This record gives sequence, C-alpha cells and structure tokens, in this order.
Amino acid sequence: MNEREKNLVKLVGAILVLYLIWTGYGRYQSAVSQREAQVSQLSSKQEELTDQVMQGALADRQLGEYMARSLPSNPELARSQYQQWLLELVHDKGMDNVMVDFTSSRSMGEVYQKIEFRITGATKLPSLIGMMHDFYAKDYLHRIRELTIAPLKSGGFNVTMNVDVIALVNAPDDLPQRMEPSYRVDADADAYIAVIMNRNLYEPPNQPPRYSGGRSIEAFVGRDSPTPLTFKDPEGHDIRVELGDDPPDFVRLDSRSGTLRVNSDVTQEFELLVRAIDSGYPRRTTEQTITVRVVDPPPPPADPPAKPSFDDASQTVLTALVQGREDWTAWMHVRTRDQTLRLKIGDSFEIGSLKGTVVDVTPRYAILEVDGRRFELKPAGNLGDAAKRAEVE
Repeated sequence: MNEREKNLVKLVGAILVLYLIWTGYGRYQSAVSQREAQVSQLSSKQEELTDQVMQGALADRQLGEYMARSLPSNPELARSQYQQWLLELVHDKGMDNVMVDFTSSRSMGEVYQKIEFRITGATKLPSLIGMMHDFYAKDYLHRIRELTIAPLKSGGFNVTMNVDVIALVNAPDDLPQRMEPSYRVDADADAYIAVIMNRNLYEPPNQPPRYSGGRSIEAFVGRDSPTPLTFKDPEGHDIRVELGDDPPDFVRLDSRSGTLRVNSDVTQEFELLVRAIDSGYPRRTTEQTITVRVVDPPPPPADPPAKPSFDDASQTVLTALVQGREDWTAWMHVRTRDQTLRLKIGDSFEIGSLKGTVVDVTPRYAILEVDGRRFELKPAGNLGDAAKRAEVE
C-alpha cells in the first residue's frame, strides 16, 4: 500500500468517525427534547390538578357558607320557620293590614328547594326602607324578587312583595337560625334609610364642598387681618361657611364670602375648625382645621430713592439761526428728547417748565418771551439759564 492509499484510508476513517459522532449526538438531542416535553406535559398536568383541587376547596367552602345560610331541608319546617320570621319582621316595622302568604315550593333538581311567599300591606316609606334593610341584614339565602308600591290617598303606600328563599337538600333540620347580621348590609339602619330617603333622583349624588386653600394662615397683632377661605362646590351650589364650636372672641367669619377676620392683641398660635355647608340635596358638609398664627407686623417698607428729574428747558440749546426766503428761523435742540425745534417769529413753544413765544429772530440772537419777560438767546446759549437770568433782572 503506497502513501496515497494510506492517506485515503485515513480520510475515510475520519469521515466514518465524524458520522458516528453526529448520529450519536442527534439521538442524544432527540432523547433530551423528548424528556423535556414529557416533563413540561407532566408539569402542566400537575398545575391543572392543583387548580382543580383549589377550585374544589373554594367550592366546598362556598357550599359550607350556603349550608349555614340555608333553611332546613324539611319543606314543612323550612316554610313554617321562614313564614314566622317574615311575620315578626312586618309587625316589627308597623305594617298595617298585613298578610304573609306561602305561594309555592319548587324542587330545583337534587340541589335545593325554592320556596315563595307574598307579603301585602300598607306602610310609610321610611318603614318600608327599614323593613328592606332588616330583610337583607338577615343572612338567609333569600331575595325580594318583585316589589310593587302604590300611593294611598291617606298617605303612605300599598305594598306587594314577592320573596324567594332557598332550602338546600342536604341541609340538616336542626340548623341554628342566623342571628348575626349579614356583612353585605350596613349595620346602621338609620344610615341605610338616610341614603335612600335623602337621595336626589334628578341629578347625580351631591358631593361635599372641597377646601383648596392653605392649611395655615397668618394674622398681624393689633390689626384686622382678613383672609379669604377657598371652598369650592363640585356642582356649583351656594356654600355657607361657619366656625366650629367655641371660636375665640377675636375671630369673625363672613358666612357668605368665607372671609375670616382675626384681630388679636397678642402673638399666639391656635387651631380653628371651619365648616362649609352646600345648598344641594341632601346638604353636604366639609370640615377643615386651619392653624392661625398671630405674628408681629413687618416693618414698613423704606421709601424708594427719589428719581432724578430733568427740566427739558435746562437741556435745550440754541444751535443755529438760519435765514430763509423771507425771515430767520431759530433752531433749538432739546437734548433730553433728541429733538430739534425750528421756530419762527410768532411761534409758541413749551419746553419743560417754560412756555413762551418767539418775538424776533435776527442773525445774532433770538428774542423770546416767557411769563411776560423778554430775553435774548444767542447761539450755543442754554434756554433754561437765559430764562433764569431774565427773572433776576
């Protein structure tokens, strides 16, 4: 075997080894992927089973709650017990001409029985709302399916109420009656009644005023210090503002404008309760505590430095005497305004504090008259200085 054949054999062997390695690695990767898919499938199954167990526990817990709220499974016992409770409810709320009648009982599969009652009678609206509060505060599996009210000429309403209640099939007959009120209803019956009775049916619920001012204010000793208190009503109702209990004698408040006035003779700090009441229905109130600090007044501001005043006449110079076709013209330059006045005989002028007339203009000077006094003004002469010399003479 020559050298060329040996090299060929080596090459073929190397290719065969690489092929075997590649094939083995592919099988390994396939086995790993299959194992990962199996692990993922089993994990999903475990999560599904865990979720089912949790749902079962929640359902069991819910069923336990329903069982505690159910009537006894015995139909006669359930009907008698619930009808007796309804009679006590309507009599307790002062319903007149009342009738509590059993109407029907239906079995809903093998889960529960639905027992139906009808209540009729006459009552006032607050008593009706109070009865509805006590009805839903009783933690039974029941509901008011239908409620009909019709006004009476003598006042109040005729009421017809259809009620459904549930008795679970597996509920024991010796279930204790539900004594604790339901957490679903406000325990305060007066608050429950007030929300419904005081409701405005023609606009959204009234919102209380809102305070948008500062939490503290300052007043000065010995001064009547006014401070406006900023209350705004979301619906734009009128707001009346008043002070809380026992305000200091030196504190006053305008109820309409909301302006607070403090006039104390000593420095001090105290808290003040302010109450804002709107005119909506029902009226809503907002209370705000404000800290009032009575401090010494600040020192008076120093007088600002006097601004320098310039008389335009003192800065006016006769710059030229110019001959025209018929007469001469006096050119006077007002430096403070960078303005040149061209004045002829008979022209009037008002420059600064001087108001006068040009009497004559010659090639050497101009004669001016101010306040009945005449004086000469030569080129480069100052108008203000010339007028002062004329006053002295």
